[in-house]
Amino acid sequence: MKKIKSTILLGLSLVFLGVLVGCNNSGKSSVDTVTISSSSRETTELTTSMKETKETKETKETTEQTTTQSSIVQETKETDASQEQTGEGQANEVIESMDLSQIQQGDFTSLNGTWVNGLGNTIFVENATMSFTDISNQKQAGEITGLNVDIPNLNSADGTPDLVSYMGDSNKVKSYEQQLGLEENQGFISLRSNLPGAVIYVSFLPKGVMGDIIEGDISRDKIVAVGTQNTATSVRAEYVYYKAD
Repeated sequence: MKKIKSTILLGLSLVFLGVLVGCNNSGKSSVDTVTISSSSRETTELTTSMKETKETKETKETTEQTTTQSSIVQETKETDASQEQTGEGQANEVIESMDLSQIQQGDFTSLNGTWVNGLGNTIFVENATMSFTDISNQKQAGEITGLNVDIPNLNSADGTPDLVSYMGDSNKVKSYEQQLGLEENQGFISLRSNLPGAVIYVSFLPKGVMGDIIEGDISRDKIVAVGTQNTATSVRAEYVYYKAD
């Protein structure tokens, strides 16, 4: 009987010990599960954070690239506009400046418009024609067409230059030459018509050239029309024509 009781007690002890071991293992598994779950959550959060950081960086780089490209496009447009304006300004300057090579061929297109001097005399220019209120500074109106000049006050009844006495009554010469001659000077040109004892000069002086003009505006194109025994441009400031329009 005593041996049976011992056996029963030993069995109960083993059962109790098994229960304790089972509980301990259960608790450990629970702790491990919680630990693994926590680690998994931290890993997920870290991965998400890294992904968001990468996406933010890529977005920032894309924005910066777009801004830079927009800036370059804008600068290119501004440069093109500036160059276009510069080109137009240069083209206008060429058009407004007198063209000596055309003028010596009888083409006055680069002079088109009205020119005025300090004495109130005018020259109206249209393509191949120049009309003067006083071509010689002797109150003589005149007109140049191409490389020919017409001065009505010095014409005969048939419209050609009158014959006048020069160096004696028996010596008759034309009052002027209708066919204009050309004189090339340093930086300017002159068209000339010979008179008895004098010359009518119409001189063309581009900006930057003064010739023998005593005073004047060097920054502007100039025309001088005068009958003289001196040089073509040896005149005072009031005789110089400037473009009025």
